[in-house]
Amino acid sequence: MKHIPSLLAVAAALVGASAQAAPVILADGSVIPDAVVVDFEDFDGFITGGPVAVGSGVTFTGNDESVVGAFVADLGANGIWGLGNHFVASTAPGTLTFTFDGLTSAAAAFVNHYAPSLGKGNITVSAYGASNNLLESFTFPLVTGPFSINGGFYLGFMRDTADIRSIAFSGNAVVVDNLTFTTPVPEPTSLALAVAGLAAVGLVARRRRG
Repeated sequence: MKHIPSLLAVAAALVGASAQAAPVILADGSVIPDAVVVDFEDFDGFITGGPVAVGSGVTFTGNDESVVGAFVADLGANGIWGLGNHFVASTAPGTLTFTFDGLTSAAAAFVNHYAPSLGKGNITVSAYGASNNLLESFTFPLVTGPFSINGGFYLGFMRDTADIRSIAFSGNAVVVDNLTFTTPVPEPTSLALAVAGLAAVGLVARRRRG
């Protein structure tokens, strides 16, 4: 999945987006530090709404008829996806959500969607925090053209702190591949529990030595 239109056109398209949003539009996911990539190649057409673990501590949820490991998708005026790559696809308007087992500071994925006609339709990208609170969201008018093959953009967020628990892509028959994110860190409550557990183990060991 490597066909990416002009980023200058993308920048122009984002004029008027929410001022509080900090969208990331990347040529690829390589600028994300300490990157972990989920490419969905271990799945082969698994129809599910989730939740389902898709690897590297990521859980997927989506529409009931979503396909994990899809290998072809007709995107209408945005071309076609497939040709040997496996990806996640929504077969109807809806949302594809990926939840991390910890908090991450950066997350993005290579995405596209079904467009009924040239230039029609948007993708909304949203980041959520530890309490499922909305952190940021932006809507992107993604256009790749009717002759595009495996076209799209990496869309996501890079934040100053590790506070992203999940990222969601909403639109009309969205397709998602190469979910890329910074290695998550434990949530504060999980870290506190881990420290308490280690302290308890140390106390037991000291008592046995005594």
